[in-house]
Amino acid sequence: MCLGTVFPGYPYYKIRMCEGKGAMNPYMNPYQYPPGYSSFYPVYFPVPNVRQFPPVDVEGLTYSARRFQKLMEQAGRLINTINRSHQFAFDLMNAAQMSDEKRVNELIRSTGITTKMQTKFTPSGIQITLDNSEMEGGCCKLLIALRW
Repeated sequence: MCLGTVFPGYPYYKIRMCEGKGAMNPYMNPYQYPPGYSSFYPVYFPVPNVRQFPPVDVEGLTYSARRFQKLMEQAGRLINTINRSHQFAFDLMNAAQMSDEKRVNELIRSTGITTKMQTKFTPSGIQITLDNSEMEGGCCKLLIALRW
């Protein structure tokens, strides 16, 4: 005979607590497993971390951050010039739309940028990459992408 109380079991089903023959234990899984499968979950033992890491040295990171900060200062000069001078913005956009790469680079250099740079321009915008690394793969690059 069922007591009529519903025991909240696994979220996908509810178990009725019943007395007598056929009573269901709320702590047992009511579903049968196929023959050959165990009803117990596999036990995983933690594996110790055997990988050794080198000691932390922040010198390289702080060096990169200082170098990147210089790139940010130079990028700020360019952005400020574009914001403050409509004539400069017009000249830059006009030269880019005419595919005059030499003039675009001259205009960008006139803002005070001294680091290596690459420019790419499309009908929808311009990308300027500032690079102050001494060697390939060194620190640091800053990509400025502006839409027209």
